[in-house]
Amino acid sequence: MKLLVTGASGFIGRHLLVSAVERGHEVVGTYLAHDELATRLPNPSAVQWERLDMRDSEGPARILDRVRPEGVFHLAAQAYAQKAWADPVDTFESNVIGTIRFYEALRRHPPRYGTLLAASASAYGAPPKLPVPEDVPLNPTNPYGVSKAAQDMLSLQYALNFELRIVRARLFGTTGPGKTGDALNDFARQVARLERAGQPGELRVGNLDTRRDVSDIRDVVRALWLVFEKGDPRAPVNVGAGQSYSIRDIADTLVRLAKVPLSVIPDPKLFRPTDEPDNRGDISRLRALGYTPSYLLERTIQDALEFWRGEP
Repeated sequence: MKLLVTGASGFIGRHLLVSAVERGHEVVGTYLAHDELATRLPNPSAVQWERLDMRDSEGPARILDRVRPEGVFHLAAQAYAQKAWADPVDTFESNVIGTIRFYEALRRHPPRYGTLLAASASAYGAPPKLPVPEDVPLNPTNPYGVSKAAQDMLSLQYALNFELRIVRARLFGTTGPGKTGDALNDFARQVARLERAGQPGELRVGNLDTRRDVSDIRDVVRALWLVFEKGDPRAPVNVGAGQSYSIRDIADTLVRLAKVPLSVIPDPKLFRPTDEPDNRGDISRLRALGYTPSYLLERTIQDALEFWRGEP
């Protein structure tokens, strides 16, 4: 299968590329900036790279006209909540307007095996019950979540009205060695840096009184393939661990694993304007597709810390 992965230079995209190449697919991956390609994260030599800016009015049509993929994983997005607060217009241009343009181009070149949207559990906001099933109303509480809710609904609309097979994987937290922008790796990176200093230090943290449903990237990639191959466009699928973990426990685990004594210090700059206390997902639909998580959080924390210990 000729596979197009938008946003392939991102954390999930990199690992998905490796899996796609291992499965024998011909893979085209897109990136936004050249510096995204300079990373220790996986970069299979078999992948053809193409630049794509979702804010470019002609970009989505141009890439689809050139590649003519048989399958698509649409991961490209402005994915940082803090950046969305700072510049919601840019976030909507990338995530919402860009997706409309992309789907309009898909109408001209429908992929034989369909499209998977990397949707987000941020669209749920503060849900009325836990664990969160896919049929609760979307109630996002920040600009990023609103943009992902719009993406999600656009995917359903285009699937229903234009006979495009677009399946939705609503991702809860995804983490793993080398990710940037999440608490686990931010903590691990700090610990590695403090270890290099060789003396007691301070681990700076944000709100520790939250719980998050987080999964190892190696599990998430397996889940995405299941949704792509077996998902129903009318029924979004939560992709998560099905349980939530205390951010405080993650910080405490890293302090325990550290090679130097550390104190945990709250930093007001790391707190968000809104922060849901818990976002545990119901993954019954994902399990029905044949999914079972394989990686324990303790293993993910250890692997992340080893990754950052190897950074200069």
